Amino acid sequence: MADRNWRVQAACRGVDPELFFPESSDEPLVRKQVAAAKAVCRTCPVREECLAEALERLPHGVAGGMTEHERRRARTQRDRPGPRKPRWLTLLEAGSSQPEVAAEYGVSARTIARWAARLPSELAAQSTTAQGGDPR
Repeated sequence: MADRNWRVQAACRGVDPELFFPESSDEPLVRKQVAAAKAVCRTCPVREECLAEALERLPHGVAGGMTEHERRRARTQRDRPGPRKPRWLTLLEAGSSQPEVAAEYGVSARTIARWAARLPSELAAQSTTAQGGDPR
């Protein structure tokens, strides 16, 4: 049970759990709810631990700052053979925006774009395309 002690420090303690499990058929409402859940995650001191558990055990909802779809993509990337990608790139490829990743690392979105530009050309093209074009 000691491995779960990180939960007592979670920023989501005391927050309505429904926030992290959007079920509306109204897409704008779902996006707003996901953004609110991710905002809680961004302030969390144990986000890494939560994400690690979510990648292994949680099939639904927002956890560790990622939606279930983002975690599925991150697991696919993680399980592929080859060199490990930096976590910030995995977050971008999983659907996090450059401003979200920048907030996570305490840098500007432009810095994230510069990091992406230093990658081998095929990886940089993927992360720029995933963000909707020009990284500025």
